This record gives sequence, C-alpha cells and structure tokens, in this order.
Amino acid sequence: MKRKLLLLTAGLLSALFMAACGSRERRLPTDLQKPGMFFGDYESVCQYNLYQGRAYAAQGRYELAKEHLLLALAQSTDPITRRVAGNELKSVEMSILTRR
Repeated sequence: MKRKLLLLTAGLLSALFMAACGSRERRLPTDLQKPGMFFGDYESVCQYNLYQGRAYAAQGRYELAKEHLLLALAQSTDPITRRVAGNELKSVEMSILTRR
C-alpha cells in the first residue's frame, strides 16, 4: 500500500514538473528587451539570432555563431541591421579561416 502511494505521488509530482517546464514560452534575454540595445529597432527573432551569434563567437564556437548570424542576416528588414549582421559575419568567417 505504501509503495503504491509513493509511486502515485512520484508520478503526480513528475507530471506537474513536466507541465510547468513545458508551459514556459521561449523568451529573449532581458538585456535584449531594452530599446535600442544594438543600433535600431530589430525584429525580436533577428535580434535573438544576432545576440546568439555574438554569444557563440565570444565562447569560441564560431560555426554556431556563423549559423546564427546568417539567420539574423536573412531575417533583417532594414539596412542598418543587415550591415551590423554582415560585419559580425565577416568577423566570424575570418576567425574560422584563421583557425584552419
């Protein structure tokens, strides 16, 4: 009897935990929500990819940085965003070539 109660309690707790973790929506880091953080008003997905690209480049994970910067470049809607993403992408590509 105690074993069944223990299993039932563990099952309920795990179900509640999974429901709580699954209901969180993907949010941007709080520093990305500040207006004018980079140089203009970017779309949130482009801004997220630019942020991720810069973070990966700072960690030395240049291939991942390149992927995210390419996504940011493709999602950009204004020329300033394209120029910033393009410059970041050139920098990452030069870092990749230097390491090879």
